[in-house]
Amino acid sequence: MSKSKGNYWPHAILLAIFGVAGLCVWTVNIAVNNPVEVDSFYFDSYQDVETNYNDIIHKQEAFDQKYRVILPRKNLTMDKENQIVLKVESLQGTGANDANVTLVLTRPDTNKYDKKPKLVSVNDGSYTFEPFLVEKPGRWQIMSKVTIGDMTSFNKLEVNATN
Repeated sequence: MSKSKGNYWPHAILLAIFGVAGLCVWTVNIAVNNPVEVDSFYFDSYQDVETNYNDIIHKQEAFDQKYRVILPRKNLTMDKENQIVLKVESLQGTGANDANVTLVLTRPDTNKYDKKPKLVSVNDGSYTFEPFLVEKPGRWQIMSKVTIGDMTSFNKLEVNATN
């Protein structure tokens, strides 16, 4: 009885090719199911931000030399309405009522749950936004864009939503 010695290299190479092809399919499937979200911190497309980044930074520096934005850190609750009051004041402490304020509440991992509450009132530099509900517990970000004249400030505050 003779024992035949086979050459296993062709089988190993074929198995490696199928393994790599399988991993490629798996990678594409994961990428399709978990799309990259667009960072909207500057409230503009990344192309415009990249083109005008130096101008954005200069406007932020000019704003910071005259004003400050105060966003009180408080956690959000899921079972009742939440409301955000943002304060804009000069460095001397007087409220600025002439600002154009945009606010977005977002999750750090997706734009799916974004909330854009509308401004309801302005009183002595305090900008009060309409109440809103939070559907999902965990980390949230409050992002604001404050413009006074040709100066602009971008701010981000991390908050937590609990039951």
